[in-house]
Amino acid sequence: MLDIDVKDIITLSDKHSYVVTGKTNYQDNTYYYLVDKDNLENIKFCVEKSENNSVIEIDDKDLIQQLLPLFLESATKSITKEELELVQQYQDFNETN
Repeated sequence: MLDIDVKDIITLSDKHSYVVTGKTNYQDNTYYYLVDKDNLENIKFCVEKSENNSVIEIDDKDLIQQLLPLFLESATKSITKEELELVQQYQDFNETN
């Protein structure tokens, strides 16, 4: 099993660095929601493959639809009050500028 947690940065085979923004377990697999740290529009959904210690991108739209609520649930549990306040301040700043 890989030791990857939310907020970690990992590099995939495409040589891009991604921030782990979500992690969830579903049907005996660990899945990750990744965002490219240099291009926020580049997101990946991946599954951990423990037999070869790797993270593999998935593109099954039905599976991703099943995972999205689980990522949201885990995110709401892992984000601190202070982090939420920072996000709100950032949004307020962007609205006024």
